[in-house]
Order: sequence, then structure tokens, then C-alpha cells
Amino acid sequence: MTALIARHVVSALVVDKPGTLNRVASLLRARSFNIESLTVGSTHEPGRSRMTIVIHGDDAHTRQVLAQLNRLIEVIDVVDLTDASRFELELALVECSVPVNAAARSAIKRAMAAAGGELLTAGPEGWRLRLAAAPAQIEAALAVLRGHGLRNLVRAGSVAMAANTPTQSGEKP
Repeated sequence: MTALIARHVVSALVVDKPGTLNRVASLLRARSFNIESLTVGSTHEPGRSRMTIVIHGDDAHTRQVLAQLNRLIEVIDVVDLTDASRFELELALVECSVPVNAAARSAIKRAMAAAGGELLTAGPEGWRLRLAAAPAQIEAALAVLRGHGLRNLVRAGSVAMAANTPTQSGEKP
């Protein structure tokens, strides 16, 4: 029986020091995971960063790797958000051709609106857009934009947070 390969969203709180990203990426590479995205950013706590890692693998293999990530000294906490209620966003910068007519302009604007988009520049050389939405909404917008002269695309990886994160140290929400 073949194991089902699925998309997994993992959040890791890590110590912010040189080499941490390399150790995490090396562990995933050594286990033959396909990394869809890996984003790292500072947190509200000095000296700590949050990694959002999107990988593809079967459940058993993923559980094993999460346990190994937890054993890295630089990793403070690892949470698999795959089946959890979560907020997940991605950023995309897009360049497309100038719309050829009103219908194309309307289609691009609808796709932008559905993906939290904003028109950054509009000139005779083309339009530049910013999209910020859930990955599925970004994909849907890009499907529309591909039909309207998509010329350039830069995507940042996903960032994710549990939707029901408990407050810490008795704080009120």
C-alpha cells in the first residue's frame, strides 16, 4: 500500500542565531522532503524567530521528522498546523500586461480583490500587483492572471498561525 503524500504546514519557534535555518533545512533535505516554502521572521520575543515550513510527505514520515526537529537544540517548539484551525497567508508580487479591454481589466480587478490585492503601478508597460491571501486564493488569482498576460511572478512562502492560540500567562484576549 502506498502512503498518501499530503501538504503539511508546520510552525517552529527557534533560537534566532546563525546556522539555525541551515540545520532545519538540512534535516528536511536529508529526509528527502520537498519543501514548498520556508519562511522565517522575528517574533515579539527578542532572540526568537518563527519558521513556517510547508512540506509534502506522508503522515508517518512527517511525524518522524517533526520529532527530529524538536530534538534540534535551536528549536524551542514545533507544531503541526496541518489539521488545525489556522490563519495562513502568502504574499505574491505580480507583473502583467496592460489589460486589452474593459472585460480584461474587470477580470484582473476581480481576481485582485479575491486575493487581497492592490494595484501598485499601472503604466503603458504593464500593471504591477500585490496579492496577500491564503495560498488557494493566490492560486485562483494567478489562474486568472495567466489568461491576461502574466509576465513576472515573485512569491513569498506561507506564514501561518493557529487560529485558537491560547493566551499566555493569563493574559486576556
